[in-house]
Amino acid sequence: MADSYNFVKSSKLKLKGEKSSHKKHKKKKRKRDREADSAGPSVDELRQDQELHGGWWSVENFDQIKNNIAIELGNSSYVMAMDTGLFTLGAPHADGEGPDPTEQLTAIVVSETKIALKSGYGKYLGVNSDGVVIGRAEAIGPREQWEPVFQEGKMALLAGNSCFVSCNDSGDIVATTKTAGDGEMIKEEVPKLPGPQVKNQPRRQVQT
Repeated sequence: MADSYNFVKSSKLKLKGEKSSHKKHKKKKRKRDREADSAGPSVDELRQDQELHGGWWSVENFDQIKNNIAIELGNSSYVMAMDTGLFTLGAPHADGEGPDPTEQLTAIVVSETKIALKSGYGKYLGVNSDGVVIGRAEAIGPREQWEPVFQEGKMALLAGNSCFVSCNDSGDIVATTKTAGDGEMIKEEVPKLPGPQVKNQPRRQVQT
């Protein structure tokens, strides 16, 4: 299956609030730290999350969703593409492991609130009339557009049928629920921005 999977380069993204220079004034740094405490996870918490997920970190807003992403449902389990065009939930990963190539997608921004998702098989993800998530489209239509919804530090993914993405009892990825409960809460993760400590390490190549 891996032979039929397309591979693209991982993207470089900068963490929100990450300082770009060490020459900032300490007063400004303390102000940023206070703002980070009130607005969301601290930089240290984000780095710890990166380590647990093999260098991938959870997005916190729409602007951070671009290029390579993985969708985490549950604890270190990711939405995985199959060569049938269907999607299932992959096996849980150990601490320090990132998503496998078949668990990585490419996000394309299509509007101020919506994205399209493309699997490594070169097909766009959509939802069929039964609410099953499929990846068989050659182009982006209304059913191939997804809206990430952020609220109170949590995230859900709204499909083109106005239902939220989840995993059913059979392990299929579906969008059949009009309201987002615990089962519809997801994490979208993206590769970290390589720092000096990983500058000479090989970067993950993804399909996706």
